[in-house]
Amino acid sequence: MQTQKIENAKLELVDKFVRDTNMNIFLTGKAGTGKTTFLRNLAKNTYKRLVILAPTGVAAINAGGQTIHSFFQLEFGPQIPDKNVLQYQKFSSVKLKIIRSLDLLVIDEISMVRADLLDSVDNVLRRVRRNEKPFGGLQVLMIGDIHQLAPVAKEEEWALLRDYYKSVYFFDSHVLGKAPYCCIELEHIYRQEDRTFIDILNKVRNNRLDAESLRILNSHYHPDFNPDDAEGYITLMTHNRQVDDINESKLNALKTKSLTFDAVVTGNFPEMSYPTKAELELKVGAQVMFVKNDPSPEKMYFNGRIGRIVAYDEDEGLQVQCGYDVISVTPVTWKNFEYSINEETKEIEEKEVGSFTQIPLKLAWAITIHKSQGLTFDKVILDASLAFAHGQVYVALSRCTSLEGLVLKARLSQSGLFNDLTINQFVQALPQREPTEEQYDYNKKKYESDCLFELFDFTDIEGDLNKIVKVIYTNKGSFDNLVKEKVPPLGQSFHQDVVEIAEKFKRQLGGILRDNFQIDNNLQLQQRVNKGCAYFIDRLAPLQEILELKFETGNKAVNDQMKKAMDPFKEDLFVKKACLEACLGGFEIKKYLAVKNKKTVEAQDVSKKKPKKERKERKKREPKDENGLSATMQRTKALIEEGMSMEEIADHRGMTLSTIEHHVAELVLRGLVNAKDLMDEEHYATIREYFEETQDPSLGAARDVLGEEYSWGELRIVLNELKQQT
Repeated sequence: MQTQKIENAKLELVDKFVRDTNMNIFLTGKAGTGKTTFLRNLAKNTYKRLVILAPTGVAAINAGGQTIHSFFQLEFGPQIPDKNVLQYQKFSSVKLKIIRSLDLLVIDEISMVRADLLDSVDNVLRRVRRNEKPFGGLQVLMIGDIHQLAPVAKEEEWALLRDYYKSVYFFDSHVLGKAPYCCIELEHIYRQEDRTFIDILNKVRNNRLDAESLRILNSHYHPDFNPDDAEGYITLMTHNRQVDDINESKLNALKTKSLTFDAVVTGNFPEMSYPTKAELELKVGAQVMFVKNDPSPEKMYFNGRIGRIVAYDEDEGLQVQCGYDVISVTPVTWKNFEYSINEETKEIEEKEVGSFTQIPLKLAWAITIHKSQGLTFDKVILDASLAFAHGQVYVALSRCTSLEGLVLKARLSQSGLFNDLTINQFVQALPQREPTEEQYDYNKKKYESDCLFELFDFTDIEGDLNKIVKVIYTNKGSFDNLVKEKVPPLGQSFHQDVVEIAEKFKRQLGGILRDNFQIDNNLQLQQRVNKGCAYFIDRLAPLQEILELKFETGNKAVNDQMKKAMDPFKEDLFVKKACLEACLGGFEIKKYLAVKNKKTVEAQDVSKKKPKKERKERKKREPKDENGLSATMQRTKALIEEGMSMEEIADHRGMTLSTIEHHVAELVLRGLVNAKDLMDEEHYATIREYFEETQDPSLGAARDVLGEEYSWGELRIVLNELKQQT
């Protein structure tokens, strides 16, 4: 009972790390410890947007997700680092939306994922998400037992990879050498109850099988054992050829009529993912295994249950006897899913793209050890004489619920366990990665503060602006004067008015958090966040004017360059503005992530062509005047000429004062209005004296010296007057 309490505490810790932090996690444990159960409950227990992937088709179907290769559109075969990398432009718009809006990536059966494949996943994520952090800043949960089936690397494939990797295993990938991750190992076994057998399995798993344990296992060696089918034994072997020979021989020996069942396959359901044969030949008397859990309320069978066909009738169908139960078996359906975006909710959904309908049975006098992974049997005949890979013997033995149900066709030996020094070294280091409650608290706080600071991080937008400016400077002769006059100064002022101020603002928030690390219930912090959001929303307003400019030129190559620069700018600006507006009432991480992800999905549509109706409406808008002023700037100028103050104009137009101050600053720069006429006389004189004395055009420095009673708009207005006069 104490062990189970510890195990429940570990699962609770995993759940908290997934839900409340951005730490990468390796969830491991012996066979039968509940890893799959945790995975099935994960989606219900987290608000994060996630996808579940697996290395093989069967594993993906069982996990309810997609294969790694299909989701990331990766080719099979060796993935040489920094080569053969898929450019994100090749993805569909839906796939781009999904990847960019993810919070969590789950990879099941991680032991079968090669190092080069995991690095390719990292490479694609960084490119698509435009984020150079490991996995593109995404949290990754890796689930699996390293002692079970290993990744496949043919000799010719490893010949290409050995210059880049220490081993084929996922933990030797380059990305995990850079990305911090914790390890949580589950130890309480639910599949077996026999303490002696559990101890032996642990020794096999850890390559520490002693002479006495080996003697106990080999006491079950009975090479001539030939049970009656009614006893329900299943034979586990290493190779498909061995298994097929046994099953065909046993089936042919039956004198009953052959029964053939054809699967109905619809849409996209790859043959390699078929859970049983598409053309399934069975006979009354055949030993079979269920390959799916019973979807009916009765739950008469489960994946891995062994039985024998006792009757067949066209009306009643197949009758399979399992112990005292006789089960009527009818076709069931497996579904193949791909991830998609719900256009209404903008949430990630599993979309059915294909199905496979068939009798949920396969011949089961024998199956391969590989296909037995994840299954449970009461009676097993094991022939591991041709074992060739690390973990095969352990997987096979751990399928059986007890020693009493185990029969060996070939003796086991230490040499057959394939001791792997690389895995031993990795396993020995795992306890150092076991997290504590203190580490959880630290990572939770770090995740919350990182998300808060991300809200006020404008470096992506500045980078986008710099790229736009670079295209303009490189192709000066292609753009009209308004573009060349308008955009570069906006880029410069954005750095001073936004990026520099944001860095100082984040330091203020950090100081508040040092004194009181609370976010939800921290009144001082939330008030600062509210003011910060309002300020930066206003500071983003001038950037909207860039979107109204005409960037089309007569040069297609230049147009393509500008589109490539403009699209991320539009998307980043759209998402940032939405996030700031959502946090005006206070910052809450769950709300912030929900808005950020939803708007990230919607953002790609921002850069698409406007609908025809909207284009017609834009043509009806007031044209710019002879000074190049937009309609909104013209209205502000007209109200100034009527004698209104900036405060009166803001109230009259229903705009914020800072927006009107921005209009005035632009009008002053063009020499169309006088700064002195629109400002407090003392403020005007003080600001002008400061800039004339220091010759420093930095608004941040001016604000630090003069104090907060001088608004950013006032500073900008006076500075623009000095620029206009020089």
